[in-house]
Amino acid sequence: MPPPTKVSQHDINTAVALHEKMAKGKTGGVRLALSFKVAERMDFRNRDLSEAELVGAFLCESTFAHAKMTRANLFGADLTGCDMSDADLSKADLRGVQLKRANLERANLTAADIRDGFIIVRDKDGNFSYHNNQPQGAVLTDAKFAHADMTNAKMSRVFGPRTDLTGCIMRGAILRQADLSNSDLSGVVLTGADLTNANLSNCILHGATLAGALLDNTNLDGADLTASNFGTQDLARVDTSKAVLPVSIDKLEKSVQQIFIDHLDWLKTEGRTGHQADFERVNLADLDAPGVNLSAGRMALSILRNAKLAGGYFQVADFSSAFMAGCDLSGAKLQGAKLDKATLTGAKLRDAELAPMPVDTLNQRVWNTKMKEANLSGADLRGANLSKADLTGSVLRRADLRDANLTDAILLDCDFSGADLRGAVLTGADTRGTAGLENAL
Repeated sequence: MPPPTKVSQHDINTAVALHEKMAKGKTGGVRLALSFKVAERMDFRNRDLSEAELVGAFLCESTFAHAKMTRANLFGADLTGCDMSDADLSKADLRGVQLKRANLERANLTAADIRDGFIIVRDKDGNFSYHNNQPQGAVLTDAKFAHADMTNAKMSRVFGPRTDLTGCIMRGAILRQADLSNSDLSGVVLTGADLTNANLSNCILHGATLAGALLDNTNLDGADLTASNFGTQDLARVDTSKAVLPVSIDKLEKSVQQIFIDHLDWLKTEGRTGHQADFERVNLADLDAPGVNLSAGRMALSILRNAKLAGGYFQVADFSSAFMAGCDLSGAKLQGAKLDKATLTGAKLRDAELAPMPVDTLNQRVWNTKMKEANLSGADLRGANLSKADLTGSVLRRADLRDANLTDAILLDCDFSGADLRGAVLTGADTRGTAGLENAL
C-alpha cells in the first residue's frame, strides 16, 4: 500500500464545502473522501460530514465538535485525541476505530456501530498486514463518553480501561461480552441493553438504570448497585451474591416512622436526645411522607424513586448520589442541602427552596446548596429558588425552569439542551461553558 497522502486545512475546507453542497442536493457537490489520508490536527467544527468516506483515515487530534457525521464511514479510522464533543455520529460506522483519549462528551451515537473491525492491506511485495499496525480492533482507552447518547448502539467488547461513561444513555445498546470492569458507570441508562456475559465487576453503578436490561451471566462481583434503579426480575438470572446492594427497609433496626420520630427529637433537643436519621444506602422507593422533617438527615446513596416528599424539610441534608427519579419535592425546603451527583430525572421541584442556609447570623455565614453533576433531566423546577446554588456540570436537558431564581448560581458546564428558562432570573449567574442556554431563554 503506498504511503498515505497528507492533506492541508485548505484542502479540507475546499473538500468539505463541496461535500456540504452535495448534502444539500445542490449541483456540483462531491462526497468527502479522506479514506487512508492523513488529516491530523484539522478543524471540522460545526461542519456537515454526514455520509462522508473516512475509512482508515489518520485524523489524530482533529476537532469535530458539533459536527454532523450521521452515517459517516469511519471504519478503522484513527481518532486518537480527537474532540468530538456534541458531534452527531448517529448510525455512523465506527468499527475498529482508535478513540484513545478522544472526547465524545454529549455526542449522539444513536445506533452507531462501535464493534471491533480490522483493515487488512497488501504491501508492494504482496504481503498482508493490519492497517496502521492495529490488530486489536476498536480501542477506547481513556476516552470520554460522559452524557453521550448511545441508544441502540453496537459495542460488544470494545471498551478499554479508564473510559468515562458517567451519565451515558445506552438504551437498547448491545454490550454482549463487553469488559466494563472497574468502570464508573454512575448515572448510566442501560434500559433494555443487552449485557449478556458482560463483565461489570467492581463497577460503580450509583444512579444507573438497569430496568429491563438483559443480564444473563453478567459478572457483577464487587459491583456497587447502591442507588441503582432495577427490579428484582431484572436480577433474577444473575449472581448478585458478591455485589453491593441497597439495604431493604425491612432490614432496618427500627421502623421508618420511628426513625422519623427519633430524628425530630434529635433536632428539637439539638442532639441531646433522639437519633439522627440515617438512611444512607437504604431503598426508600415510593416512600409516602409529605411534609416530613429530615433536616440534616443522612440520605446519601439512598433510593427515593417516586417518593412523595412534597412540602418536606431537608435543610443541610445529604442526598449525595441518591437515586431520586420522579421524586415529588414540590415546595420542599432544601436550603444548604447536598445533592451532588444525585439522579433527579423527572423530579418535581416546583417552588422548592434551594437558596443558601444561614448558619451564623452574627457573622453572616451561610451554606450554599450543592448540586454538582446532578442529573435534572426533565425535572420540574418552575418557580424554584436556586440562588447561589452550585450546579457545576449538572444536566438539565428538557428541564422546566420557568420563573426559577438562578441569581448568582454557579452554572459552569451545565447542559440546558431543550430546557425552558422563560422568565428565569440569571442575574450574576456564572454560565461559562453551558450548552443550549441561549435557546432555552
